[in-house]
Amino acid sequence: MHPSSNTAVQDPPAVAPPREIVSQSEIEQLLAGVAGAADLQAASSTPAAGGDPSEYDYLRRHEFPRLSLFPPAELRRLRERHEEFIGALTARLSTHLGMEVGLQMSKLEAVPFQKFAESLTDPTYLTMLKLEPLVGIGLLDIPPRLGLCIVDREMGGVARAPDESSQIGKLEARLLSLVVAMIVNEWCGTWADLMEVRPTVLGTESNSRFLRTARPGTSMLVVGLEVRLGEMVEQMQFAFPHPMLEPLTTKLNAGLGSREKQETATRVAPPRWNALFDEMTVEVKAFLPDIELPAGKLACLKPGDVLPISPELMTHVRLRVADHPGFAGTLGASHQRRAVRIDRALGASGEPPQDISCSPPGQSDGQEMSRA
Repeated sequence: MHPSSNTAVQDPPAVAPPREIVSQSEIEQLLAGVAGAADLQAASSTPAAGGDPSEYDYLRRHEFPRLSLFPPAELRRLRERHEEFIGALTARLSTHLGMEVGLQMSKLEAVPFQKFAESLTDPTYLTMLKLEPLVGIGLLDIPPRLGLCIVDREMGGVARAPDESSQIGKLEARLLSLVVAMIVNEWCGTWADLMEVRPTVLGTESNSRFLRTARPGTSMLVVGLEVRLGEMVEQMQFAFPHPMLEPLTTKLNAGLGSREKQETATRVAPPRWNALFDEMTVEVKAFLPDIELPAGKLACLKPGDVLPISPELMTHVRLRVADHPGFAGTLGASHQRRAVRIDRALGASGEPPQDISCSPPGQSDGQEMSRA
């Protein structure tokens, strides 16, 4: 364009600088827009009067149930195995604490790790366990009241339940660790016929919010044990991630048939001995068979009379262990002292069981022993 033209050249409009302060009217417009969008979404998800509700079914939210990784048959076998564990643990804790301890299973269920962690009390006493060669970390939850009650008994108390606000300190935790080791070792021993499990304590935690032992959605087998100790009743919990128990459940399912055959076999496997009973004193009494005498001779007996005993009766001595039938043996002498050589075991009725045969306990003792 020629500069002499009458048309004026307009300058470009100036760009306004950005505003850093939002006015009250603009804030109200934004809030109104957000409220309008929410109303529109609610209206779109609600069928209008006279409309077909099926047209809006795709807008509904459906919550599908979480499938458990433990089938019902597998949970039943796990329950049976843990009932055996509870029975053995009851006897062991009662012996260790010197008082009656009642244990029974309160629950056995599969829940996500996040749900289990949220259900724990605060504070609590959590022991993190590594069970070689199994993968993952197991948890043992002991409420503080139960832990302090056990510590009170270990220190010679009467297992008095403390206040609700009491917590487990370092000294109490040190004493309680002995019982924790006993509980965990007993659990590992329950699986000794399937796999050797070696426990290791990784540490303890008092707040479940700091637990990072598994992912939130990991399926956990939670075993609840109701503990009765004196006047106190509390619940102790085991929690195992599914990957940790998978090798055990696989062997448990595979060995079910052979286990049933073993139970029907005529020969019974010997029971496992608990080393805690080694120092326990048991009363053992020896009895000779009854001697029959005429009533007239019995009435004339006086101190100093000698009753003849047939040598055959020496081979029918009965030993009673804590007033229960125990063994049958032969009366004789060993190292110039009266002795009884054990020949066979007796059943509960006092007769030798058909499927158990016992030999004399030591060959050397049998050679040195002579008939009286």
